[in-house]
Amino acid sequence: MNLLIQEINQRKPHFVCKNTGHELLLIPLKDNVADFNQYLVLNELGAFIWEQIDEDCSLEALQDAIFNEFDAPLAQIEQDLVKFIPELHQYTCAK
Repeated sequence: MNLLIQEINQRKPHFVCKNTGHELLLIPLKDNVADFNQYLVLNELGAFIWEQIDEDCSLEALQDAIFNEFDAPLAQIEQDLVKFIPELHQYTCAK
């Protein structure tokens, strides 16, 4: 899982983000131009995860950050991350 997180981090420069208030639009860049036909909408938690991912990020660090920011049990956080990180990886690395 940590490898997927690091690969997502490496792809972050290939995306531009637009905060719409309650959601974050994740828009891929193609030839330095935003491709609005293929954007991904992240809810508050998804946006928080995206913003937390950096070169030092790990699954454990994400779990701790989410636990400290949101009112959710650790078991639920882990379950959600195990599902969300591969989906985010598929989106970011397929572009």
